[in-house]
Amino acid sequence: MRLSFKKLFAALTAAAAAVSMCGCMDNGKIMTVDGMEINNGVYLYYQQSAYSDAQERIQAEYEEKLNNAVDSIGSSSDTSSDTSSAESSSSSGSILYFDQTIDGKSTSDWVKDETLRLVKEFVAVQRMCDEKGIVLDESETDELNETVKGVWDVSSYYYQYLYGFDTAGEYFETLGIGRESYKQIVMTEMLKSKLFDTIYGKDGEKPVPDEELNAYIKEKYAAAEMLELPYKNYKGEALTSDSDKKAVDDEAEKYAERLNNGESIVDVKYDFDLKTEQDSVRSQAESYYDDSPVEGKTRDEYVEEQVSDVSVDKAESDEDIITYINKENNSLDEDILEYILAAEDNGKATVFKTDESVFVIARLDITKRESWLDDNRNSALQSLKADDFTAFIDEYAANYEVTANSYLVDSKYRPEKLEVTA
Repeated sequence: MRLSFKKLFAALTAAAAAVSMCGCMDNGKIMTVDGMEINNGVYLYYQQSAYSDAQERIQAEYEEKLNNAVDSIGSSSDTSSDTSSAESSSSSGSILYFDQTIDGKSTSDWVKDETLRLVKEFVAVQRMCDEKGIVLDESETDELNETVKGVWDVSSYYYQYLYGFDTAGEYFETLGIGRESYKQIVMTEMLKSKLFDTIYGKDGEKPVPDEELNAYIKEKYAAAEMLELPYKNYKGEALTSDSDKKAVDDEAEKYAERLNNGESIVDVKYDFDLKTEQDSVRSQAESYYDDSPVEGKTRDEYVEEQVSDVSVDKAESDEDIITYINKENNSLDEDILEYILAAEDNGKATVFKTDESVFVIARLDITKRESWLDDNRNSALQSLKADDFTAFIDEYAANYEVTANSYLVDSKYRPEKLEVTA
């Protein structure tokens, strides 16, 4: 559970207003939470994160309204109001976020409340880690220092090009997020990761049974062996006759049969890749010979000679071949995804046809993929227990006493100053 800056970076794209708003170089204290003084920069970082969350939620609501409006256009005899509604929601850039509401609150109040919740979490993580004796070891401390150094001391083309600053750190300072605040945030996120493991890890206080985690993994992920055979000839031209397409179907069936007879996907994929490359070379060799005949060789002799020299790399293991699928975030066509998810994860190869290709697909039991599990167990566990962990921290911090500088919270750094209108 390492720190992700995705939300912060999303919010920073609207930071032109925040530059003039902050400008304090992170040298003040905005509040005290449970006796811990909070730097302005820590608060502003979490405010940016809260604002980014607010934007995402409002945009999602607008997109849902737009989709509903578009869907209703075809079925409504009076489409003018629907069309107007769709057009008014069509551009997220035109949304005035602070004219909206979230969970019955004004956006401003929601951002304030969420910022404070995140700040209290920042304190709670450190308090709990103190209680449990959780600290960063030497290598983790080195990692922390290198992370901060990289942000403040290493030139960034991205920030040079977009914002005119040499480093990301220089840019953060214009937002009131200084080096020390940034270091505190990264440190706390690293401690948070260790706290999570202390609670939910295999040897933790509330370990998650393998059965529960495996059920979650099967719900969210899938693994499959896949081969795609396009309905094209070796020149890349689309096949039009049923007989030619059937030949491709028959070839796919042979690959499936080999897999079901116990052959390794490594061997089958090697033969598949070799034939694919041979077809490509055959087409290139024919074109070359037609343009520049080779003296002393017939066209067929030259082409077969080139094809016979073709070689391809063979995968070292099936891990180099298997497709791992996040069911909620993948690039597969919807019909292929549905087919895979409807298949049993018993490794049996079947053939699936689309208009453009025929696929050989064997869905595997992802919980038996040891290498993948080793690499992804922690992220799956964190996803499974994310809500529980957040609720646990929020409950711990619920009664923290907060003393805030009302001028900074309600005036100088009020959330509305973050909004940039088109």
